Amino acid sequence: MASIGQVSRRDIRNTEAASNPLHRVIMAFSTDILPDAITEVESSEAGAKHIGSDIISRILEEHEEWIEQRTHELEEASREQVVYPARILLLPDHTFRVSKPAVVGVRVVAGRIHVGQYLLKEERRIGRIKSIRSGENSMREAMQGDEVAVAIEGVTVGRQIDEGDSLLVDVPESHAKKLRKMELTAAEQDVFDELLAIHRKDDHFWGR
Repeated sequence: MASIGQVSRRDIRNTEAASNPLHRVIMAFSTDILPDAITEVESSEAGAKHIGSDIISRILEEHEEWIEQRTHELEEASREQVVYPARILLLPDHTFRVSKPAVVGVRVVAGRIHVGQYLLKEERRIGRIKSIRSGENSMREAMQGDEVAVAIEGVTVGRQIDEGDSLLVDVPESHAKKLRKMELTAAEQDVFDELLAIHRKDDHFWGR
């Protein structure tokens, strides 16, 4: 949308309403931006951007740089919201609680784990990660190579799980469709292929 006059707070708010985050930008040629509009940009939770200059080529160049940066940020945010394929190994002599919830020491062998994710053992869903801790610190996630204490709801050590078990993080089908388009590490891809094989035994089109 093109307009004439100084960039106002209303202009910024209209820009923030764009459904596509990459369209939340105002490019102003030889036009001032009002103080309240500057404040609106600086506090914008929607990521609105103002690009202004007296040189058109500079505006276009800055816009291109912003598109590249914003695209990268959106991709990173998308990665954080997706359940990644992962494998954990229950460590010997690291059972801290047997049940309600079971608390065990694990090594993240592949991928990353988050609180709330469901776990598979021998192709069956057995429990859910309730919390992750490293020493006295609670963690939102643990990455490949980390050794952490994990609380698992719905299982009892010695029944559904045992020390030395290898468990997979189950991936929702909607996330599997996204993962197929994303760049995974070799270890993540191996686990993902295993998950696809498991789920496609029941549904040949799962995750497609």
